[in-house]
Amino acid sequence: EYKSYLRSRSTLPLHPNHHSLIIMKFRLIPYTFITILMMVEQLTRFGPVTAMLGGMVKRNCSDPTDEGDFCWSDKTQALVIGAFFYGFVFQFLIVGVASRLGFTKTVRVIMLFSAAVTALYPQIAAVSPYFIVATQILRALLSGAIIGYQFEFVRKWSLPKERNYLLSIGGATAVFGMGLGSFLGGVISEGIGWEYYFYLCGLLYFLLYVVAVIFVPDTPHQCMFMSKAELGLYPTIDEGATGGSKLENTGKEYTGWGKLLRRAYLYAFCVAAFSFNTVAYNLYTTIPIYLDKVFHIPTTVLSWSTFFFGSAIGFSMMALSKVFQVVDKKLPWLPCRMIFTLVPFVNAAMIFLILPSVNYFPLIVILLVAMAMGMGTLFNGSFITVNYEIDPVNSSRMNSIFNSVGQIPGFIWPLIQVFMTETDETISDYEEVHRSRWNRYFYTMTTGPLLALAAIILAYYLRPEEWKLHPSLDATSVVVANPNVVEFDGAEEVKIKGDKGKENPAA
Repeated sequence: EYKSYLRSRSTLPLHPNHHSLIIMKFRLIPYTFITILMMVEQLTRFGPVTAMLGGMVKRNCSDPTDEGDFCWSDKTQALVIGAFFYGFVFQFLIVGVASRLGFTKTVRVIMLFSAAVTALYPQIAAVSPYFIVATQILRALLSGAIIGYQFEFVRKWSLPKERNYLLSIGGATAVFGMGLGSFLGGVISEGIGWEYYFYLCGLLYFLLYVVAVIFVPDTPHQCMFMSKAELGLYPTIDEGATGGSKLENTGKEYTGWGKLLRRAYLYAFCVAAFSFNTVAYNLYTTIPIYLDKVFHIPTTVLSWSTFFFGSAIGFSMMALSKVFQVVDKKLPWLPCRMIFTLVPFVNAAMIFLILPSVNYFPLIVILLVAMAMGMGTLFNGSFITVNYEIDPVNSSRMNSIFNSVGQIPGFIWPLIQVFMTETDETISDYEEVHRSRWNRYFYTMTTGPLLALAAIILAYYLRPEEWKLHPSLDATSVVVANPNVVEFDGAEEVKIKGDKGKENPAA
């Protein structure tokens, strides 16, 4: 069925035995590029945690045998860990700039900057930890455009039936990168030295920049290497709908910020993003510290554990994408999305409640993997996907808002963790007191998923009319709506050229 669909979209006659994979082989390069970019972006955020545990920072500054390079207090370490997220909170600023200048050009400059700053991380750390904080805040402020770029990329490069899959795989590699970053940070630090982890990440950024310049222009229509048959699969939009230009958006297609901020579901997604990252970031930042301080787990084991967490999310997202496709066919659009949004938050809240009473390390890992897998479903038909499905054009800017709020856990929870769990090591019952304080910390984290449940239900109750699938993505539409039309009221429609220039309802 899909092969017939691809042939119907092509403007060139194809041989009957022309396989669909041959037609779409080139766009796999841009698809791979965006997924790897999302993963590398996460590597540089979460690797420093295990790099600190693996030799970057001394565990005990008064111990002459400690081979760590820097003597930083717990509060300084928490500040360094959360530094990236201080800047990432304001990502909507760079997304606003990128929506005017063009996401493609902006992201290329950001990749070069990130390559340089990441490769120089060891030298910057040798000067002062506060220099690390300053450079990471600046890099995060700029890197916010990469998240918006993902939505712009999907809108321009993905074919209709590949859109949800590309969003899911992009999210899967991003979350997998969290675990991979923690894993590589620990293993490389223990093996050849923590500095080489940052050299590796800087090199990856530079290689992605080279790939982007050569193979990934702004739109498929500007691609030098794509065949005419494959290019014919992409709809040709009436130039009048995009201001007479097929180049990057210049702001003419977007809804004003004032109208976007009046949407009730935006605030529900802000709470959901905050709650999601409360779970995700704690998996890779505070929980490894908990396992190190309370259970005295070696750094190598912690690195493998965080790798399992990231793998669990990534693979669950891949597996659950099939489940999502089945459920999506059985249920109406909105009930399907609500199930895939609310159930993971219930799962996370229950595990946070159970975790303090578990003393067996393998069982703790199993619970955390179950939590990670639940979080993976949030990239399959959950609020991240719904944001795109309600308004494709403005999805990058809407995402920049709620994802900005979603970065607050990245710096607030490490500080809360230090405040709630810091214990005087000289007291007689140190182990018991320290463990009880960690238990209270986990009970506090339970509030995050519960707030997400309440916010989403309330937003739908107050504004049910906002929760509608955009007509351009509705397969039941007879006339294909233009995804570039922002305010779609049933009157604005454009023709997408299909076979012989006629409207193609099958698209």
